[in-house]
Amino acid sequence: MFSGLAQKAALKKIGLPSDTFSQISNAFSNDTSSSPQPSRQPNKLRKSPPDPNNTDNKSWFSVSSLPLTVQPWLSPPPPPVPVSKPPRIGDLAPTDPDRILSPQLGPSGGNRKTIVVFLRCVGCAFAQQTFTDLRNLSLKHRDVAFLAVSHSSPAATEKWVSLIGGKGNVKIVYDPQRKIYASWGMGTGGWGYLLNVNTQVNGFKTKGWLGTTVAASVERTEGFSSMKRLGQGEVEEGMKMGNKWQEAGGWAVDGRGRVVWGGKLAKADESLGLEEGVSLLKL
Repeated sequence: MFSGLAQKAALKKIGLPSDTFSQISNAFSNDTSSSPQPSRQPNKLRKSPPDPNNTDNKSWFSVSSLPLTVQPWLSPPPPPVPVSKPPRIGDLAPTDPDRILSPQLGPSGGNRKTIVVFLRCVGCAFAQQTFTDLRNLSLKHRDVAFLAVSHSSPAATEKWVSLIGGKGNVKIVYDPQRKIYASWGMGTGGWGYLLNVNTQVNGFKTKGWLGTTVAASVERTEGFSSMKRLGQGEVEEGMKMGNKWQEAGGWAVDGRGRVVWGGKLAKADESLGLEEGVSLLKL
């Protein structure tokens, strides 16, 4: 689609190394013949270089062997529970299977009015705009609870949040298997969700693509320990940084646990308009 300098500029803008497509191509072009392959030199961008003593042509490859900046672009595994229909205005807030988010809403959450936001992958400039808006509102409206749900690893999420100025009064809920996402109707979008013309144009205009910085930090720290400490389950293969195709959205839930505003976004660059949700909670 792009070539030469134009391709490199496009990849750099969205936080990918300029040889991304070469990395993917090389990973999948491994010869499938039965004869042993010559040893491969470790690639500095590959998280787990192939074992030069392994003559199995395919066993060395996994999604996690790709650069962390590439992994979010691949199709994610399906969540372990069916994707429900998103809640509508007047519905009770959905109950997630492991009851991680549910107890924080409505009467069981102390009758607090709540804004719940489901994030796209960390490092995304569109997600940064959403989280920044959420944080600013959390500092202004102390009588409302603000929750952000992340499907990226805690290590990646925490690094990203620190880079964009901290979380304010936002509480972050981790959902690496995307069970909560699925319970609220958040599946994965098609080509039109992310690659439509308007989203791509806005992607070039928007600043705040921090995927490369976050990935470098995660690679240094190997932050799985925080995931285990939180007891939220293991990160699925290739999901440390989250996934570009994951749908996002947000809802306002009143003190009775009923949805009064919100929905999922039709496009990756769409704005939630969180101020409206807060205003409706205060009526």
